[in-house]
Amino acid sequence: MIQAIAASRCPTCALTVAPPAHFCPRHPVEMAPAAVAGVGEIVSFTTLHSPPEGFRAPLHIALVELEGGARFVCHGAETRGLRVGARVAIEAVDDVYYFAHLGALDRARLFWRRAGHAGDRVNAIARSLAQRVWKGSSGAER
Repeated sequence: MIQAIAASRCPTCALTVAPPAHFCPRHPVEMAPAAVAGVGEIVSFTTLHSPPEGFRAPLHIALVELEGGARFVCHGAETRGLRVGARVAIEAVDDVYYFAHLGALDRARLFWRRAGHAGDRVNAIARSLAQRVWKGSSGAER
């Protein structure tokens, strides 16, 4: 399930920032509350093998730009196989943001949600896609 992330939006320039801010960094106007989907693309990422004090090594971090325009520095479990432009989900836990690769099922749901389809058809197509990916990765049906 994709988490909604609390944000704020400027009524003047439509800049979206997250976490929410009281005032727009570009204009002296009060921001309006907003929420953005916790789905975005990797802008940059790295692994710190000698992280700052208080963090365990290795520390996987990524800069993620959400579909709503906000950017986050996020922690992750792994950067292996990650690439710039990869689609990831982010989740907030105690004001710390974490990223995770989107699985085939999550990508299918996002695609069909954007296309305007809903309900059973989305689930049926997502299940079908997941089954094909599962069968293709093992070489045999499970």
